[in-house]
Amino acid sequence: MQALQYFEDCERCLEKAGAYKRLIHYKLNKANIYSTIGLYPLAEYIYNNLENIQSQVEEKRIILKIYECSSWCYLIQGKYKNALYRAKKAKDSGSKFPDIYITMAYANYKLGNWEESRHTIFQFRTRFSSNVRADFIRQFFVLLEKRIDQKPLPDYLVERLLKKLPDFRDVELEMVLYPFLTEYYQSIEDYKNASMIQSRWIKYLQFSGS
Repeated sequence: MQALQYFEDCERCLEKAGAYKRLIHYKLNKANIYSTIGLYPLAEYIYNNLENIQSQVEEKRIILKIYECSSWCYLIQGKYKNALYRAKKAKDSGSKFPDIYITMAYANYKLGNWEESRHTIFQFRTRFSSNVRADFIRQFFVLLEKRIDQKPLPDYLVERLLKKLPDFRDVELEMVLYPFLTEYYQSIEDYKNASMIQSRWIKYLQFSGS
């Protein structure tokens, strides 16, 4: 929220200087902030404009970031087809960002494309070597695979992943994990745990919006 007060002056200075490449960075950052604070229509508007002018963008890295960031914006809104399309575009464009596999796996799961979700998880495991971020994502995929196989989620696996969330705030897995777990506990009529997860989700949203 504090950053937003500088954007108008920043845009005016960059336009005056003719720094058009930096303007692309500026617009992407602005869209990301809108997405982070929940102003999704404003974020989508900027992402879509950036996608439409990508032929003017010379830096491949920026094109990848546009797809990576917009895919997550659509995913956390439940717009799974849009999220999947952009995550695939990022992957096909050469993205090495591991988080897009969360988008592809979870979007396919929600769309009922369970084999596609399973295949995405397999690709993730074969393409990313062991590191702390990849290992964290792998733990979520273990739970997701169990739901695809219609198996119960072991309590110790759920708790282990929940404990790691504060160490990986930048992944923002909470926006996927909490509704995923709430849906699971409701499906098995474990309303105590469903309520507990929803309470954690509310606290997270309060924290992320501060």
